[in-house]
Amino acid sequence: MANTSLTTHDTPLHEFYASCPEGFETALADELRGMGLRQVRPLKGRVAFAGSPADAERACLWSRLASRIFVVLGRFACANAEDLYEATRSIAWERILRAGATIAVTARGTNDELRNSHFAALRVKDALCDRMLEVEGRRPNVDTDDPDARISLTLRGNRASIQFDLSGDPLFKRLPREATRTHAAHVLRPDYAALACAQGNWQEICSAALTNTKDAMGDEDTAAPADGSASANGSALAGSTAERPTPTLPVMIDACCAGGGVVLEAASILADRAPGLERRNWGFQSWSEHDAAAWRELLDEADRRAELAQGRVARIVATDPSGDAVACARRVLKAAGLADRVIFAQPDLDKISRKLMMPACCGGEPRGFVFLDTTETAISKMSRVLDLATSLHAGACGADPVRAMLSTMPTVALTRDDLLIRTLGEPARSLRVMPNNEEAELAVFSAANGAISAGEGNVAAEDSMPAEDAVESDVAPSPATTLIDLGDGKPCPVLIPESEQFARRLRKVAKLRRKWAQREGVTCYRVYDADLPDYSAAIDLYEGSATTPGRWLVIAEYAAPREVDPALAEARLLDILTLAPRILQVDPDNVFAKARIRSRGGSQYGKQAGGSNPGKGSKPRGGHGGSAPANRPGQGAGSGTPSDIRTRRLPLIEEGGLTFAVNFNDYLDTGIFLDHRITRGLVREHARGKRFFLNLFAYTGTATCYAADAGVEETVTVDLSNTYLDWAERNMEQNGFVGPDHHYVRADVMSWIRDMRQTRNRWDLIFCDPPTFSNSSKMGRRTWDVQRDHVELLVGLSRLLSREGEVIFSCNLRTFRPDIEELARAGVVLTDITDETIPEDFARNKKIHHCYLVKRYTSEEAMRRIGMSEDAIRERTRELREASARKPADTKRFRR
Repeated sequence: MANTSLTTHDTPLHEFYASCPEGFETALADELRGMGLRQVRPLKGRVAFAGSPADAERACLWSRLASRIFVVLGRFACANAEDLYEATRSIAWERILRAGATIAVTARGTNDELRNSHFAALRVKDALCDRMLEVEGRRPNVDTDDPDARISLTLRGNRASIQFDLSGDPLFKRLPREATRTHAAHVLRPDYAALACAQGNWQEICSAALTNTKDAMGDEDTAAPADGSASANGSALAGSTAERPTPTLPVMIDACCAGGGVVLEAASILADRAPGLERRNWGFQSWSEHDAAAWRELLDEADRRAELAQGRVARIVATDPSGDAVACARRVLKAAGLADRVIFAQPDLDKISRKLMMPACCGGEPRGFVFLDTTETAISKMSRVLDLATSLHAGACGADPVRAMLSTMPTVALTRDDLLIRTLGEPARSLRVMPNNEEAELAVFSAANGAISAGEGNVAAEDSMPAEDAVESDVAPSPATTLIDLGDGKPCPVLIPESEQFARRLRKVAKLRRKWAQREGVTCYRVYDADLPDYSAAIDLYEGSATTPGRWLVIAEYAAPREVDPALAEARLLDILTLAPRILQVDPDNVFAKARIRSRGGSQYGKQAGGSNPGKGSKPRGGHGGSAPANRPGQGAGSGTPSDIRTRRLPLIEEGGLTFAVNFNDYLDTGIFLDHRITRGLVREHARGKRFFLNLFAYTGTATCYAADAGVEETVTVDLSNTYLDWAERNMEQNGFVGPDHHYVRADVMSWIRDMRQTRNRWDLIFCDPPTFSNSSKMGRRTWDVQRDHVELLVGLSRLLSREGEVIFSCNLRTFRPDIEELARAGVVLTDITDETIPEDFARNKKIHHCYLVKRYTSEEAMRRIGMSEDAIRERTRELREASARKPADTKRFRR
């Protein structure tokens, strides 16, 4: 169909331009030409065109790619403020602005004399108001928050232009409210979504879509173009039917739909819904050349086109490995009234193929594209996305017409790394874009098998080939991937051929670990711990209790050394994430990736960035330093306010006859440290026959549960985080340990110890597992460093012990060295029991933690026990005699 504008040849032309993000210019120019606009010229960050006011308003109504539409009011030389004022005042504002319109003026750019854009905007405003006062006898009101008319100044050297913003709010502000609510999943901005659709020629494909009414019987008047040009339903602007493109069957697959931004835009294009149809306030409504009747005709035409497009036959299929993302996409589509246009499927080629099957549509040629947005994908889900992308891109070599069709469809991807290039090969073309002000690449990968004829490409009818009878055929591997045999009859694609060595090693160690775990009665354990240096990660397997059965993997990547190519390290991690669930027989949905990087002296961390999805938003790539995963949360790492951890449904695991809640989603740790399995048993052993137990830096209270299980009369659990205290109380309650003798205290541990030393509260057994480093704001000005502060901590703990009491002290700083002599001077003796507390599944990492038994003696005895000289002992004894007497202790007994 020939596209023509509403402008007639004798209408004076205005100069307009549409602004856009960089990278959009070519696609926006094509869109404006598709509307029949003339003199279209793509420039940097904008596209100029000429036409009538109605043409500009058509662009406002229909453009999906433009940010704003401007009419240029004047261009002039501008060397200084006086030039700016005089040129602005010479513009006939009284013939431009509607009476009573409020204004706001903005400015961009500077020159040698006009170095402040705010000052330049004020000069434009003053000149405009002075002109209106002189001619009309009134000054327009200024409203910088919500003006009727937005005037902008652009300075480039000694040239300036002034333009009127006809859009009002940016044109991309058109998402339904559901997409912008708090805690909603990321939804790609509509103009970026439209650009992705443009790269897949979606508008052109939908323009020629078949309908299930007259079109199917050969009526040429029912199809409407998907761009902003005039409709074909009898309009005087319609082209001849001979120009009608071959009828198509639009097919679009969003294989990683995130919050649904692209499928929302694709469904809107399919429905031929004008993107500006729901907007009520426009900048051009304050333009004196705005014709309300002509605008009403544009709106009526848009309504007719949407009505005609209701019968279009198409398939838009969306999927995502994240259930949260799919739920958000469903809500967004429902809020936009387009839920019936999109089909959701599981992220699996077979299931997507079944969703694509539909009744044959009178010879319509299937055309479309596959889209992926991996910019917000959790790293733990990326391997599934890449596997699906490979399958969809390659299609099939067999007789399955659905998969054969897939091999003819290009893939459009929005990504921030080169993983898709490694998977699919070099793109045919790409654009650098900036969604969310972060650089990304919008790449187009050519179809695997090229074009196919209409007869070959028809999607199979459901009744002609039931899903269960479909011919299974091997997916052709991408040239950038390698298929390896895992022994289960299903070849697995990997990015790096050397990953086959990792697969063999993991299968071997998993078999050995499984036998050991069954023999020891252990259900949660480390399967792999950087056994191969190039595949530097830790893999932990968790098996649920009978109450919450299931199997989960937590894969923690060790930060790569600086000399390792970050892209190579990322590809290795993706191969680990692909292979581990297959070899260990865990549902890929139950795989959680954590990235650990070294901070000062170790690590302190709590919540994952991004919140509800593992790895989401944290972008755990490109870390350096070669450090091991950190294993402890810092003080106050959890929320300082009451949490929902006690009421949430969480997986339960069993250890030592006790049950604990674990959380794989929200935190970098799961709620239990597997390397302390033996240490917790030691707590139980030493707690037998004891009355009072104290757990400091208690985390989720697992040690408290072991002590309570040993029969202690009273427990005190101290942590700075309300979240962890609630978690600890939940763990205690579900093991049956409730009542007034179990106390939970939110406090800074060091301050709390100082306070307790002033009381008569003493404990028979203390467990203390501090973080390596912490600078929580809840600690006030002080920070915590275990190497620096351990003497103060242990001396304080020794003063809280009963006569026969002892401390089990642990820390995970690999280079930790206790100051034995200084501690002995204070009457504190440490016995290193580290080797006894390292479980077999952590035997490769003997420095995963350090563990000591701590007891108090007189200074003289303590110094003799560690072998200090008699001279040093006599000197210390003299110092103590000269020390001032301590303050009397308070007689109050501890209460929560």
